[in-house]
Amino acid sequence: MTIEILAGAKALKQIQDQGLNPCDIKLMVGASGGPKWLMLSRLDQYLAEHVLPYATQNISLIGSSIGSWRMACYAQQDPLASFKQFEDIYLNQRYESLSPAEITVFVDKVLDALFNDERAEHIVNNPSRKLHIVAVRNRLLMNGKHNLSQGLGLLAAATGNLVSTKVVEALYPRVLISQQASHEPYMKPPEVIELGVNNLKQALVASGAIPMVLEPTKVDGGKDRWHWDGGMVDYHFSGPFQVDQGLVFYPHFFPKIVPGWFDKAIPWRKAKAKNYDNVVMITPSHDFISKLPYGKIPDRKDFNKLNDQDREQYWQAVLSATNGLVEDFHTRLSKDKLASSVKPIESIL
Repeated sequence: MTIEILAGAKALKQIQDQGLNPCDIKLMVGASGGPKWLMLSRLDQYLAEHVLPYATQNISLIGSSIGSWRMACYAQQDPLASFKQFEDIYLNQRYESLSPAEITVFVDKVLDALFNDERAEHIVNNPSRKLHIVAVRNRLLMNGKHNLSQGLGLLAAATGNLVSTKVVEALYPRVLISQQASHEPYMKPPEVIELGVNNLKQALVASGAIPMVLEPTKVDGGKDRWHWDGGMVDYHFSGPFQVDQGLVFYPHFFPKIVPGWFDKAIPWRKAKAKNYDNVVMITPSHDFISKLPYGKIPDRKDFNKLNDQDREQYWQAVLSATNGLVEDFHTRLSKDKLASSVKPIESIL
């Protein structure tokens, strides 16, 4: 088996009874993960071309880090072309030192290519695909962007997170940059900034600005603070999601959910099944991943462990392999709209 279809209790019954109908999707979710998103590139392209065009209703899009960039592609006038362009640019990134300044140059290149003012105008005013970008910001007393300041903040957050995730959110408040300053994906409204052409690029940079790896930014319309990677609070989005009627559609790159960035090394910190009641998740299986080169999905460590040529060959091999994921998904969708393939999401929690 190459792909798994997982669903919360309510979504499971609906799909078993009726199959997956694109018109039932009310929210799409994009997780943090850097190069891990390459596992989803071909699936994103398939969904953009063959599934979402049949969803004529309004769909909210929410993402953190690379997930926000993916969701911004879905919000474009031609999502398929955007994903193909994004994949091509991403595959061909090379660095001399991997310094924050050098990576920022690449990020600016991607922003200029994918999200120029004309495209930003469409994203910001798209009436049927409403984008929500997740970032966090510094508190006033920690509002420095240098390594010493951030190191102290991260140490405090990581230590406090052992007790409660609320400590991380207290030190690094969640900020949602969204169309019309909407907070609709969240039950409890976070701090919100209205998304505009003037701050779309800032929001995308902020959402992916990994502390001590990338340079942060300030976001027009928000507090005068440095903004950082939204994955610090919403790494894989643990819910619950504010969707009364309809489904939360979640293409994910790995069959595991890690709620926050600081939870990666905490095995007992898990997402709650009740928070995924209306979620449908598509993910590669463990078996599929084990057969990839190096037996894993791409990640940021590839830049340090592999030379450019080997890394690019590896990533290209992964992309080619994920065409099989798309074929498997298409077969299951064509057969009975996933009704016989869906399994309880508790199996990965």
